[in-house]
Amino acid sequence: MENKKRQKPHLKVRSKSAVFWLLLAVLLAGMLSACSQSSVKEQGLALPPELKEELPVNVYKAPEDLPVNYRSYDFKVLAGEEEIDLYNGGANSWNEQVSYGYFDMPGRSKISITPNFSFDSFEIVPRSLGIKGERQGDAISFELSRQVPVSLVLDGNYKGKVLHLFAQTLETDIPDKNDPNVIFFEPGFHDLGDYGEPPLMLQSNQTLYISGGAVVRGRVRADNANNITIRGRGILLNDYRSNDEYDDIALTLGYVSDSSVRDIIVNRDAASWTAAMHGSSDIRVTNYKAVSPRFASSDGFNINSSHDIVFDGAFIHSADDAVAIKGLSHEEPKDALPIYNITYKNAQLWADANNAIGIGAETVAPYFKNITFSNIDILHNYDDRDHPDVLPDRSAINIFALQGTEFSGITFENIRVEKAKRFINIQMAETFYFGALQGNWAWPGSISGITYKNIESYSDGSNEIKLEGWSNERLISDINFENIKVNGKKLKKDDPLFTVNEYVKDIKVK
Repeated sequence: MENKKRQKPHLKVRSKSAVFWLLLAVLLAGMLSACSQSSVKEQGLALPPELKEELPVNVYKAPEDLPVNYRSYDFKVLAGEEEIDLYNGGANSWNEQVSYGYFDMPGRSKISITPNFSFDSFEIVPRSLGIKGERQGDAISFELSRQVPVSLVLDGNYKGKVLHLFAQTLETDIPDKNDPNVIFFEPGFHDLGDYGEPPLMLQSNQTLYISGGAVVRGRVRADNANNITIRGRGILLNDYRSNDEYDDIALTLGYVSDSSVRDIIVNRDAASWTAAMHGSSDIRVTNYKAVSPRFASSDGFNINSSHDIVFDGAFIHSADDAVAIKGLSHEEPKDALPIYNITYKNAQLWADANNAIGIGAETVAPYFKNITFSNIDILHNYDDRDHPDVLPDRSAINIFALQGTEFSGITFENIRVEKAKRFINIQMAETFYFGALQGNWAWPGSISGITYKNIESYSDGSNEIKLEGWSNERLISDINFENIKVNGKKLKKDDPLFTVNEYVKDIKVK
């Protein structure tokens, strides 16, 4: 695609030595595929393999003509001997800058991070990786042995300046930029417009490829299409609100099927959703990263009125729901689009407002069923910057129903909550956020067959588990808690962490 305003040279060809390291990395990955973190291995879940040998990393330089406001200078990062260019993801709810960077890592690598401001203590999260790190002067160093995101938190302040680093596998299957069905953005800064400019529209059988080292400023959308691929190691950046007939979302899939999104970073520095799908099916989202800290409504990637969806390997930092599964049809629930067969696994979630994992609040659908969240690290979850502790319907793991419908076969398993205001919420209510959303309980509905298994909270929040049904005809029932731990203590049936009303039946705690 021709760049409207700025262009950079073609992607440079890899050297012979780079090809050697690439082939070696592929061989090592095959040999080590059975390796994973011990605690997660016991749960039967896959993580990227342990990398036994230190190999040179592959870095993507930021575009030379990238405007200075999109760069971050809060940290200096070295991966091996290579400096990683950092980006300004925007200010969070407390007006502190969130920084991020990315690189490819074929083997183990020593990471060094030097903040350019004073600090007393540091944490490298998620804690499930077991990375402690060492400090010499102002430099923090640690060894990274998996191709996973890691985040740096200073002085225990999750509301302060934070850094997210995305270590990835080497990319081996770059599409042909001369293919007429490929929209190919090479390294460089590509500005597709601003307020009032329409999104880049994708058609069936097209591939959008954003190269590592590319920053594409704009919006992307596909409507009534199939066999769409959106991929690449680069960044889709959107820092403005739209003014057209399309929605105000950076990446949208509307009634799309048999398609995939993988590897890209979406940086939304505006108070609007980052990405969403609606009425879609058979979508696979892999290694997706969202950095969208601007308060508020910056949901990470919403799944609306869709089915047969798989998310695998997401990282999301948002200032609203990191994940939201919603029923957004306009019919009565019985005539609306159903929501089913959704798998969300191997993720790291950070939500500075609302929920880390949310099903609802909009729930116009005949049913929500067969939904599984597994192997999730919830790094941070806060309720609301402007109304802390005033909105008790928000939690790390949430099901919130505003309309009568059926919820069943929903499982949350192998989840670790590091810091959150509240733990678990299942609630039927008639309004949401001071009446901004109105419910309707004229329709029948129930929530049953919900399982929480192998979940641990390390949080210093209330760790409340709230279950609040609507009426004797609209109950919450058959709720199963198995091996739930809060700060090292196993949950009991009469645990004071429970808040339960009279419209909840058949709670099992094991």
